[in-house]
Amino acid sequence: MQLEFQPILAAIETKQLPADFEALLGSLWDKSNSRFNTQETYVLDFKETVPPNFDEDYGIGILRLALGFYNSFGGLIVFGVRDQHLDIVGTSSWFDIETFNRTLTELAGMRAECLVRTYTIVIGEESRTLAVVLVPKREILPPAKLKRKIGKYSEGTLWVRERHEVIAATSRNFPMLYSERVAATDGGSLDGGAPVHRSFPPSPATMQEFVSREPLEESLWNWFVFGDQPRVYLHGPGGSGKSTLAFEFARKLTDAGGSIRTQGGDRLDYVIFISGKETEYNPQTGKEQAFALRQFTSASEQFAQILFHSGFLDEEETASTDEPALLAKFDELFANFSGLIVIDDIDALYRHDVDSGEEALFMKIVRGAKRTRVLYTLRTAPPHAKKSAIPVPGLELSTEFPEMIKICCSAFDVPAPGEVDTKELDRITSRLPLLMETVIGLRKFSGSYPEALNAFSERGGDDARRYLYQREYDRLDQRGKSRQLLAALALLEEPVDFSTLTQVLQSTRDVLLDAMSECGSIFLSTQEGPSGDTLYQLAPPSIPFLLTVSRQLSYFGAIEKRVLHRKSTDIRISPREATILANLERSIRKEDFRAIADECEQLPSNDLALENPKIRSLLGQAYSALGGNFREKARESFKHAVGLGFYDVFMMRRWFHMEFTSGYGLPEAERICGIVINNNSLAPRVRGEFWGKLGSCWFSKSMNVVGVNRSKAIDHLRQSIACYMEAVRLGRGRDDISMTFDWMERPVERIIYLTSNDVGEIFAVVDIVMDRKQDIDADAVEWLFQRFARSPATINKERLKGLCTRSVQRIAKTFKKAPPGFEQVVKFLDAVKTA
Repeated sequence: MQLEFQPILAAIETKQLPADFEALLGSLWDKSNSRFNTQETYVLDFKETVPPNFDEDYGIGILRLALGFYNSFGGLIVFGVRDQHLDIVGTSSWFDIETFNRTLTELAGMRAECLVRTYTIVIGEESRTLAVVLVPKREILPPAKLKRKIGKYSEGTLWVRERHEVIAATSRNFPMLYSERVAATDGGSLDGGAPVHRSFPPSPATMQEFVSREPLEESLWNWFVFGDQPRVYLHGPGGSGKSTLAFEFARKLTDAGGSIRTQGGDRLDYVIFISGKETEYNPQTGKEQAFALRQFTSASEQFAQILFHSGFLDEEETASTDEPALLAKFDELFANFSGLIVIDDIDALYRHDVDSGEEALFMKIVRGAKRTRVLYTLRTAPPHAKKSAIPVPGLELSTEFPEMIKICCSAFDVPAPGEVDTKELDRITSRLPLLMETVIGLRKFSGSYPEALNAFSERGGDDARRYLYQREYDRLDQRGKSRQLLAALALLEEPVDFSTLTQVLQSTRDVLLDAMSECGSIFLSTQEGPSGDTLYQLAPPSIPFLLTVSRQLSYFGAIEKRVLHRKSTDIRISPREATILANLERSIRKEDFRAIADECEQLPSNDLALENPKIRSLLGQAYSALGGNFREKARESFKHAVGLGFYDVFMMRRWFHMEFTSGYGLPEAERICGIVINNNSLAPRVRGEFWGKLGSCWFSKSMNVVGVNRSKAIDHLRQSIACYMEAVRLGRGRDDISMTFDWMERPVERIIYLTSNDVGEIFAVVDIVMDRKQDIDADAVEWLFQRFARSPATINKERLKGLCTRSVQRIAKTFKKAPPGFEQVVKFLDAVKTA
């Protein structure tokens, strides 16, 4: 920077403002013309007025300017200068430096203290005042970025000063941001300081231009300069750009040279990049090919390559030095030199069950005196170092994705896709760079983007998909449920919740969670459902591949049959299956349960007929009738049928009865009631029947605890009565509705006895129904009052009136407009009050 700026640089360096204007700005002041003779630059900005506060646009702009200076080289803000003419107009306002510093700390965590000083300059016969604010340069600390939204600027914004303006930082600013920032030049470059030893292969990118991935690059810069983890893992699906990202980071770090200094004080001495990649995909040819530049196939070869490229071994020694000797040489390297080692595709060794050398290298690094960092790339998150893992997803939608389209179209010399085709490109590629290159490459030989997209979805993308997914699919444990899970999701063709998957796969929760963990982000994606639950689906690019490989599984037919049954209640069945079903239905009418069990047990275990939920329903009913020894088989059949969306009322009745009478299955009986009650596709009378059954469950629970917890027993009785009342409401019109009142008599009698005819229990039951936001059967409420009135114990009429008033008010508060049943209850309660 020019000599005349040296006083400003000295003030920034010493964090002091001189008392004299001439000492600070005299070299920039043209006395003869009464104006400054320089434009704004990296460390100097002119403003005409002092902001009255820092909440409005102008004040926010000053905060933004200060953060830009702080993150870059420090700087001076001179208030009282008209920046268009560079003449002094002066200012009479005092700059509130305390509020300014406090706001910067609260807004962006900036701990450095800014300073302010006023200077008086005589121009002709007038004296004018300048307010000069010094913003110190950030020390070796992470850059300050917004911790919350302010004005039009969003949380996470990071600003730098570039020449005469403040800009949001991009990846090209990172080398400066993470350097010592001691030598800015007017040309905008950074003095790289001492040269850095480098050893790189050609870039792994297939496109000449690199799409900046700023959040990921920023994470890597923060890790290398400020992080305390000796190693970090970039992980993501094949074709997500991990290797290219690691290469570009290593290149930019090297170009920044000796200007990079870590918090520990070490300077960068070397950067090397080695690869264990076995194969690569060539979008130009659409074929997978052997990776010609592979450098290691074992830990020993990896160590030798690190030492060779760092200059500690010659080429001949790489083949003749054994592993203990190689590890011994690391002691010298890590004791004297600080560097970055990039190891690409480390999981190539995992796939062959070969020691990757990670732990041995890690131990040498942590014992070394100098700061050494290792950056690995691999496809799946390392289970042993999850806190050190950085996921590399598809390209960011609003910036990276359109930039990649532009680069690919230029490289393949094809037109850009329209809006509709761009959305489809997003969907079928998940914005993975490799797949985007493949699709846009197909456009060169297609008449349109729809043709190219269709070709990719069918056969044109097979090689790319195999390259992305085959090795991960091969690693899935064949003894687990992972492959079945992927096959089921491919067939379901829509996002589904966890419960659906357990039902379709007939799997326990723990087994399915293990399968999901094994499939990971390579194959699975999630989204939030309308009710807040997590929905699971396949990553769209993997679907054609998984449909192809899943059809080769021995159990694919069974999964396909289950999914078809679940998706349609009108599925066509084979003549043989129809015959089996007819035989079973005939036997169930005759109550010949043994014949049903015998016929089904003669079928092979993998017979697709056993996937039919109707057949499994009838088999479950037969087993439930054959006694306690067959209960587990009955449960298995019932769960299979319900899991495929089959809700036959006869089956649910038998299942409930089996669990309710087993002596230990009350929770399961409640769950069965819940399945029916919550299925709004079933007739109200059916759901009402199971509300009554749920009332029986609550009554049994009350009887079980009455001897040890009287209050809990009373609460269970309230719940029982409320269930029966809902059964009455839904069952109106049934011939047997009187039976529901007979069943409700049991908990009512019991609660009258336990509470000495406390009429407040009626209102407690009404509250339960009200809390469910359901209507109520007014006749059932009146019946309940009559039942309490028949008790010999007297009722406190004044208390009854108060309870009626409270209940009426609560009904009005709960419902904007009371539903018909509660409307009748209000009239009834009003009548009770006046009686």
